[in-house]
Amino acid sequence: MRITACNSLLLWCIVLPDILWHIVLDCLVDRREFLPVLAMDWFGLLRKAKNLDGEFGILAPLSSCSKNFLRSVRDTGKPFFLDSDVFEKRGSTWYVENYAEYKNGRWVHGEALAGREKLMQNIQNFFAQCMEVSPDYVLAPDVFGEPLLSLHLARLAWQEYSQRPREFKLIGVVQVGDALYNWQNRQPIPQKDALPPHYNSPRSFLSSLISEYRNIGYQYIALGGLLKSDPTMPTGLKFGLSNEQLDDLLSWSRPDFVLGGLALTRLEVLKKHNVWADSTNWLWWDARYDYQRFGHRNALQEVVEPPIPQTVAG
Repeated sequence: MRITACNSLLLWCIVLPDILWHIVLDCLVDRREFLPVLAMDWFGLLRKAKNLDGEFGILAPLSSCSKNFLRSVRDTGKPFFLDSDVFEKRGSTWYVENYAEYKNGRWVHGEALAGREKLMQNIQNFFAQCMEVSPDYVLAPDVFGEPLLSLHLARLAWQEYSQRPREFKLIGVVQVGDALYNWQNRQPIPQKDALPPHYNSPRSFLSSLISEYRNIGYQYIALGGLLKSDPTMPTGLKFGLSNEQLDDLLSWSRPDFVLGGLALTRLEVLKKHNVWADSTNWLWWDARYDYQRFGHRNALQEVVEPPIPQTVAG
């Protein structure tokens, strides 16, 4: 029997250990290059982006944007990313439900993780809304600062996503910030909601966590939870890693997307690892907000570098 390239690949699928197969699969998936992704939710920002010369993606939140705006983003022809914050509504949290329990002679009211049926219904509704605006990529639902709960939701989202062909690719969001920033503050005796005690470092835990997303089926992985609260920043948030720390994280985690990671000061690291990264609104600033930083430069155009023109030999 003649051994073709496809036959050879099938043989490797059978004999390779699972962890090695993920490495092979990562190489087979189209390798991405650095892509700045500009977050926006209104037409003024979209018009500003249309004046840029270069390649970039657009990230929009489904819950706070009109269908007209989202379709306009689609019409730009730029890679279109859709955020899953559709679930977030004032006064309610989509992944919990209220309960009442009679305990010790009185009724106790509280919140608990919603049942599978409710969670799946919310995810199904979200995917249905995504299909109406035809994004290229959708960020799977996650919960900021909750790595294990986010994994549970990601597994449910993938189960629904894989039920039938979809026009968009689903990106798994791994909440890495909680482990990186709060590991030293963990209780020496594991609590009920603590990370599994047999992981002795953030890297050992997160490596296993990312591998679990791959095992579920995710071919695209985003690192989330990397923003920290900072009241001195206009957005109230600040990226929590130094360039050296980010470089180390990307070296062993090998993600596709760094949420909140786009900044002029981090371009070299992001380009080195060929990852996508989105802005945290600071890129929309101009001289009216910070003349010293933006009065004599076009920060957006610096991030969105135009392609180098190719010369044709005569």
